[in-house]
Amino acid sequence: MNILITGAKGNIGTYLCKSLSKSHTVYGLDKTELNIVDKITTEKTLNLLKPDVVIHTAAITNKYICEYNEGLAYDVNTVGTLNIANCCNALNIPLVYLSSTDVYGDTYLSPCSEIDQCSPINAYSKSKLGGEELIQTICKKYFIIRSSTIFGGNDCFVKKLINGKHTEIYLFSNPTISITYIEDLTYVLLRFLATDKYGVYNYTNEGCLSKSMLIDSIIKYSDLNIPLTMKSDKLLSNLIREPKYSGVNNTRIKNSLGISIPSWDVRLKEYIDKCLKV
Repeated sequence: MNILITGAKGNIGTYLCKSLSKSHTVYGLDKTELNIVDKITTEKTLNLLKPDVVIHTAAITNKYICEYNEGLAYDVNTVGTLNIANCCNALNIPLVYLSSTDVYGDTYLSPCSEIDQCSPINAYSKSKLGGEELIQTICKKYFIIRSSTIFGGNDCFVKKLINGKHTEIYLFSNPTISITYIEDLTYVLLRFLATDKYGVYNYTNEGCLSKSMLIDSIIKYSDLNIPLTMKSDKLLSNLIREPKYSGVNNTRIKNSLGISIPSWDVRLKEYIDKCLKV
């Protein structure tokens, strides 16, 4: 299979390129090689390469950048996705879109399912939902994967925390989240590409946790001697609105693919053990 991966130099794109190239022909393109905001360039590139599928990871994911550069967020995350979607539809090929559980917003206090209404509360999640809606309008073949806090690979927040020279860690908010191991996500993407079970799916590792529990677990599993301090800072908390709860229900993807999903703590410890052995 010929697979085009956008955002190829991001942590997720880099990992997917390396992993999928073992059994497929992969065209990994970063923003210098494919400007997805440019409709004509995007059309020329995809018509030239004629991939069998596009995995679209290119995005502005920094929520603070999105909030204070909304035009950029919508250009890349929404208009760029529109251009990719149009090309995939014209070529009659599947589009895999990595979205975010943040699209559900701040309405729910229990795990969200795909039929729940989306009410995003910041520019990042609004621009990602915009991309989702355009794909569903334009494409016949698509897999929209709503994931969250992806870890693994060579440049993720877990590895940065382990390798950083921190004397103390400050946490200014403590939402309930879900996290996703990149190896499990890759496995799911490959499983989907062997099917025609198109649609919208939640996918994170099983279980919800607070952000402080995540940091504490990283410290514990890495045997780090770093204190975690909770701080209240109205200035920082007002810079961007984030959901206080963003856990999701994975039942649909488990039933569709016939898979079980490992828990977040098992996968986090496994990844940290790998990091420590290097």
